[in-house]
Amino acid sequence: MSFYDNRSYYINKALLSLIGIWPFQSRLEGNIMLVITLFFSCSYAGIELWGLIAGIKNLSIFMENASPLLVNNLVIMKLINYLYNKNKVKELLEHIEETWKRTQVGPENKILQKYADKSRTLTIRYAATLYTCGVFYATMPLIISGLYSLLPTNETYTGRFLFRIEHVLDVDKYFTLLMIDAVVGVLFLVTVWIAVDSFFILCTQHVCALFEGLRYNMNRIQGSDLAIVKPNIADDEAYHIIIGCIKSYKHALKFSELLSSANKTHFLFLLGNVVLAGSFGAAELIMIDVQLDEIIRLISCNTALWLHTFYLSLMSQTIIDYSNGFHDVIYSCNWYKISLRSTNLLRLTLLRASKPCEIKAGNMYVMSMENFSSILRVSMSYIAMLTSLQ
Repeated sequence: MSFYDNRSYYINKALLSLIGIWPFQSRLEGNIMLVITLFFSCSYAGIELWGLIAGIKNLSIFMENASPLLVNNLVIMKLINYLYNKNKVKELLEHIEETWKRTQVGPENKILQKYADKSRTLTIRYAATLYTCGVFYATMPLIISGLYSLLPTNETYTGRFLFRIEHVLDVDKYFTLLMIDAVVGVLFLVTVWIAVDSFFILCTQHVCALFEGLRYNMNRIQGSDLAIVKPNIADDEAYHIIIGCIKSYKHALKFSELLSSANKTHFLFLLGNVVLAGSFGAAELIMIDVQLDEIIRLISCNTALWLHTFYLSLMSQTIIDYSNGFHDVIYSCNWYKISLRSTNLLRLTLLRASKPCEIKAGNMYVMSMENFSSILRVSMSYIAMLTSLQ
């Protein structure tokens, strides 16, 4: 039985295995699931791209196809990034397992369990929301048409396909095949979306657990009112606690740097896509005469898009807050009651702790709640620019 078969991490393992990027699954199983995922995801996105290119001179077609295509590209980029960084993903998972093996009992184990359970809760909520948005987005033409057929009215309601493709295909003739491909394609794309982001949530919560463990150990430093300047090392309890904290701090830094390295290219691509996709989606609602099913689809797509960006920014912000908290807890400990050698160690640790851990996009943009608000402002500017074309 694998370590990741436990209650806290099994959902993450199942999601990553389903799309073929779980580092510890067999090569055959992984390749089969990956081929299936790529086939349905790329076939759906490919038809969408075909419709966009064929109707690029038509502003209405361009607006209606651009936003969902950008979202699809964003999700496919997530998959490609994790395939490219599969070794780093494996190393992150090994780091987590190693930490659990080192702290199998005691308060630190309870801290790890607390944040692992929190990660599971966040993953379930995130997955439930995105799957709901995905179902509404993919099945809305069928749902609205079905409702109208049941209502006691003579009005007919023809649900349109998820994007504009009627200028290159006979949608009425191939509607059933197109809808099957769309529903399955959207399902796989949303699964990729959830699997990759929930793994990021898992890792950020683990970093928070590491810093919470550091806080606990630093608070154990008591010292004495009659501090001995140079006590025997064997009797210097505070010194040994600080040494252990420094080792744990290095482990937390290495883990957060590896997490940032595995996501920096993907996050840079993501931010550009979010701004453009969100702007096109909002502008489409304002500029184009859309039906009820299209309105619901646009709202579902934009809700998932912005919720996803909010979650990633929030998780990145927690790493910044917890790493800054370690800086504060060093100040708050009884440093004036410990030996000189212990104080010198704290001074060096404090110097490094003054720089918070950050998740960056392309080594230049810090993922945080402050910068999330700036993304919203930029998107509003693009929406104003696009609506001015009306």
